[in-house]
Amino acid sequence: MTEGSYMKVNDETSAARGQITVSQSFGFSASHELRLLPTSHKCRRNHRHNYTVTATALVRDGDHSDLSPLGDYLTSTFDHRLLNEQVDFHPTSELLAGHLAGWFHGNIKSAMPASLLAMTVSETSSTSARCDGVTGEITISKTFKSGRGDVTLIVGADGLDEVGFVTDFGDLKPFAAYLRGPAAAEAGLATTGPALADHLAGWFIDNIEPEIRGRLVSIQVISGTTTALCKRGDAS
Repeated sequence: MTEGSYMKVNDETSAARGQITVSQSFGFSASHELRLLPTSHKCRRNHRHNYTVTATALVRDGDHSDLSPLGDYLTSTFDHRLLNEQVDFHPTSELLAGHLAGWFHGNIKSAMPASLLAMTVSETSSTSARCDGVTGEITISKTFKSGRGDVTLIVGADGLDEVGFVTDFGDLKPFAAYLRGPAAAEAGLATTGPALADHLAGWFIDNIEPEIRGRLVSIQVISGTTTALCKRGDAS
């Protein structure tokens, strides 16, 4: 979505109670330096992202539901700036999502009857962090291209430290390598749809989780017109 673009989505269940779900996305460009990472890590150096921030809130039908003050805050505070100089925390996408959720509660919720459902910060089209507006839980999302379709992981943190998410996206590289390797290709010949998602979820739990302080929440495989979703607890 382009900067300041607006999408309003009605949820039938909420609408029955006189409420609607509103999502609004804003874009800004900024750089950051993840200075707490090892000196050998490329993200320790200054680098830029074109961020997309999406707020999803529950409002009463008929109420003023413009979330544009969030866009104004993003533009005035972060756009074309070094994030390290604008916040007092390590400016990872997951900590930024938590910060913006807090800002929403303190500024928009107090000005209009809106309940935040989720705050999502995307650094790229394939990576994002999400803060649940109700529980405060932060998850990261990473999408991989594979011969079997687009595979999207949702991973939850066992805890956040001063760096942010204890699982760097780089820690997921073995999963990307598995998707490109012959073992996954052979498994894919025998499994499709939900069975393939279940297989990949099981492989992640067995091979990646022991090396990280995080947990798989769900895995989704989109191949052509087919979408398969395996949630934690469903994997064999």
